[in-house]
Amino acid sequence: MGEGPSASDVLWEGSPWVTPGLVGVTLEAVASVVFLTWLELAVLNVGSLYVVAATYTVVGALWVAAVARLELLKLSNHYALRESSLEIRHGIVGKRTFTVSAAGFSDLEVTKTLAGRVLNVGDIVVETNSDRDIGLTRIRDPMKVASMIGQVMTVPTVRVRPGPSNIPRAS
Repeated sequence: MGEGPSASDVLWEGSPWVTPGLVGVTLEAVASVVFLTWLELAVLNVGSLYVVAATYTVVGALWVAAVARLELLKLSNHYALRESSLEIRHGIVGKRTFTVSAAGFSDLEVTKTLAGRVLNVGDIVVETNSDRDIGLTRIRDPMKVASMIGQVMTVPTVRVRPGPSNIPRAS
């Protein structure tokens, strides 16, 4: 039997929440297509559907690239808060796992942009005692998750070694 962490000790698990970004990128693409079509046909009097089709192709390619970037971000990052540590995994082909235990924990920082405040999404930076900053990107409800991380990391861990006791017994 393995001695690794079990799935039952996971308190929170997540990956970057990209849905708001996908909606934003799609709205930007639609607005760009509408504006550029109006500009080409009404203002500049281009009158060629080839130019409009080329515009749609360029905006579509940019949209696909932005969506692919967000999906790769989601697929390549995974976070798991366990009863005694925080595990952060990065990568798709080559995986890199970093585990922060309570002994290595130093501080937490939560960052939200204006849009992040509206959507309740933000980034969490976990600072370690080794002066290494580990980031959790695009976390849904980052204050709640940061609070959970803080609770796990500030609880002292006591380990009891099985075996004969060295405490003298009363006679």
